[in-house]
Amino acid sequence: MSGTARNELSPPAVAAPPAVAIPNPYDLAAVVALALAVCMFHLGSFGLWEPDEARYAEIAREMLQSGNLLVPHLNYVAYVEKPPLLYWLTTLSFWIFGVSEFAARLPVALSAVAGIIATYFFALRAFGRRHAILAAAILATTPLYALMAQVLTTDMMLTALVTIATFALYLHWREGGRWCWVAYVAMALAVMTKGPVGAALPILSMLIWLALRRELRGAIAKFHAVPGLLLVILIAAPWFVAMTIREPGFADFYFVGEHLRRVFEADYSHSEAFYFYVPVIAIGLLPWTLLVPFLTWREAARNPARSFCLVAAGVTVVAFSCASAKLIPYILPAVPPLAVLIADGLISCAWPAADSRAARRPPDSRILIESGPMLALLGAGVIVAAILAPQFRTPYVMAARHSMYAIGAILMAGGAVTLAMFLTRRTAAGLGAIVVTLALALIAGGWTRLETEPMRSYAALSRAIAEKAPDADIICYHRYVQSLPFYNRKRIVLLGGRTELDFGSRLDPDARDWFMNNDDQMFRRWERPGPIVVVLDAGDLARMKERFGDFDLIAAEGKKRAIMRRERISRRDPITLN
Repeated sequence: MSGTARNELSPPAVAAPPAVAIPNPYDLAAVVALALAVCMFHLGSFGLWEPDEARYAEIAREMLQSGNLLVPHLNYVAYVEKPPLLYWLTTLSFWIFGVSEFAARLPVALSAVAGIIATYFFALRAFGRRHAILAAAILATTPLYALMAQVLTTDMMLTALVTIATFALYLHWREGGRWCWVAYVAMALAVMTKGPVGAALPILSMLIWLALRRELRGAIAKFHAVPGLLLVILIAAPWFVAMTIREPGFADFYFVGEHLRRVFEADYSHSEAFYFYVPVIAIGLLPWTLLVPFLTWREAARNPARSFCLVAAGVTVVAFSCASAKLIPYILPAVPPLAVLIADGLISCAWPAADSRAARRPPDSRILIESGPMLALLGAGVIVAAILAPQFRTPYVMAARHSMYAIGAILMAGGAVTLAMFLTRRTAAGLGAIVVTLALALIAGGWTRLETEPMRSYAALSRAIAEKAPDADIICYHRYVQSLPFYNRKRIVLLGGRTELDFGSRLDPDARDWFMNNDDQMFRRWERPGPIVVVLDAGDLARMKERFGDFDLIAAEGKKRAIMRRERISRRDPITLN
């Protein structure tokens, strides 16, 4: 190992604990305000997306309705693919604010804010004030992070808890004290969010980093590993033990199916190429990733936190790249340490430390001045894409066209302001202009979700059924529409593949009444007295139109149609079937 690299990985030479930076209340208030603006804007303005958001919201709604907080239920059968922490917090949000889209997404948005604050505190103690402000701002204005902050899944909550645990482990190495206990509690809660991966990522990151520093000896005692892992088990294990005892087959389904098969079997779920996450990171962190090639870390003051963040991000990327199942949100835990690294590179260019080689030269003008034109070019590209929207195969571009014009205009204007700030050597104002520009662009992008709602949600369809046929039984033909039970506040009959309901249906004593196997069963139910609604694809409706007889179309969205027998329709005017 070279002398430079060895110094980078060496422990502090002094025995005294390092000085601890005190948070500036105005800085912290600005970080929180930025995080809330990006993560909370339009939070409850659009319907729950299929399938994940509607699924997780319905599980929490059923918990609130039944009072059963132990066993998660989806469409009133046991659903055990994920631990319950997100469901518990969403249930609490429903209890406080009422059942709504805003309340459903609130725990996730607050988790994203917590991850931003954790990044601020880590960078403040490990680097300094400027690093802390910029790292938090970069994380808040990263499109991938900002987008997932408003999507009800387990990934953002896992990311926030893994971020807290990972950064707390480093701070314990650096400062001692009680940081390791913060890390262990966060790991336990992460396990309760998405399973063992919540503890594996922070522990693996620290172990690899310590191994590179040749400091593994004594690590068990230094980090109080034995009592710490016992604390993790004490917090997380009771739910898994209770579920194993109560639900037959849970251990095999969850630990073997949802972890071992998902990791090692290519055809189990969401298989992608090994390099899948490389473009995800490059695009998901725009425009910050455009600046990375120009950054000059080699001339920055040496800091072991830099190598730690590199290891932490690398562990997440490599671990999920090796797994067979890949989805874009899985890579989220790598984003906070990457934000710290990008902030470190920018600060090193803008304000070289006194002990760095760059301190003898003016700030690197390439990265500072070129960031403005980059923003403007990115904005111009967005506007060009909006102009060419009709030529794209995907309908999303056309639906988001108006928002794209606004985003492009904001980026171009912000790029001009940024360039002016850097040309006049107003460095802090220039970096602030980048952050404000991206925040406004992300807020403007929130309108895109309203415009594209019909492509990602069946909320309007489900609400229409609830309004026009509140007392009807609902049959979902072949594809389970997750929004139906949430918006109609009732159990849905399913005909066809049971997918994620398969495990629970096998344990349900009333499965015969709620799960159909063929069309004949559906039509026998259709002819029974009482109101019945069938939700099916337009193609299936055209194929079976004659067999349904006289009916009215009471709701339509995307490819889905909701029909009800004419004499059983309410007095409201039906939609005309085209």
